[in-house]
Amino acid sequence: MKKSLFVFCALLLMSFLVACGNQKSPSENAQGDSQTEGNGGMRTVTDDLGKVKVPSHPKRIVSMYYVGHLLTLGIKPVGTLSSELDNPFIKDKVKGIEDIGSTPSLEKVVDLDPDLIIASDKESYDKLKKIAPTVLIEYGKHNVVDEMKMLGKILGKEKQSDQWLADFNAKGQKAKDDLKGVVGPNDTVSIIEIWSNKIYVYGNKWGRGGYNLYNVLGFKPPQLVKENVIDNKPYMEVSLETLPKVAGDYIFLSVYSADGGDKRADEIKKSDIWKSLPAVKKGHVYNINLDQFFYFDPISLEKQLEIQEKLLLGK
Repeated sequence: MKKSLFVFCALLLMSFLVACGNQKSPSENAQGDSQTEGNGGMRTVTDDLGKVKVPSHPKRIVSMYYVGHLLTLGIKPVGTLSSELDNPFIKDKVKGIEDIGSTPSLEKVVDLDPDLIIASDKESYDKLKKIAPTVLIEYGKHNVVDEMKMLGKILGKEKQSDQWLADFNAKGQKAKDDLKGVVGPNDTVSIIEIWSNKIYVYGNKWGRGGYNLYNVLGFKPPQLVKENVIDNKPYMEVSLETLPKVAGDYIFLSVYSADGGDKRADEIKKSDIWKSLPAVKKGHVYNINLDQFFYFDPISLEKQLEIQEKLLLGK
């Protein structure tokens, strides 16, 4: 009797230990398990950290950025950052998308009960992955086409991504044909932005329409911009004295007016250095609205391309 009782207790203890060993922490559950979740609609995709498991058909997506991308793919997220909701080109498409704050409020994200989260920086990712399966697409690391391809694969929307790219390439080719001869083959184009205490030159991996100018229309950047910014980093800070080295034959100029940025821009425009720039002398400086050119999603790029074409054609 005692021996039978001992065997029974031993088996009970082993069952308890196995059960405890199979339990996961909240973060492990959020990231998923290849064996148990393979039958529950999960699949493995690639983000900026490597392989990760996500729902095969997510229904409630919270995305820090990339709202224009998602809408283009036929997906409306349930929540996003405040700045995304200010995009003038998607104002009529964001009704019903909840504001999760200027930085993601974990409480608001939890309330939205997402089944997938798209983070844009590692710090946010480490917090958000404890709520639901989370992917990381670093903001400013990729150009818009690469972002669309990544999202297409992550969300199972490759066909929609490919279709957008084909349509956008066609629009880009038409704009390129319309602008033939306007900008010479050896002319350079740059994007400059003035702040109250800084000057930036932008490339093709951020907003300000850089992808259109350099990748779609095929314009050449100044050599210093090509070496340090294009396909490398989103932007580069420069001094007023360095401006002649980064200013192209054509300049697209934006001004961040907060904290006296507009006043600083006026001062720079009155300087001898600014007046000496070839683009200024020839009237090849085009002012762009920062509210319109801040974003670099597919919807914004198409609208920005229309604006850029009109500016270059003098319309």
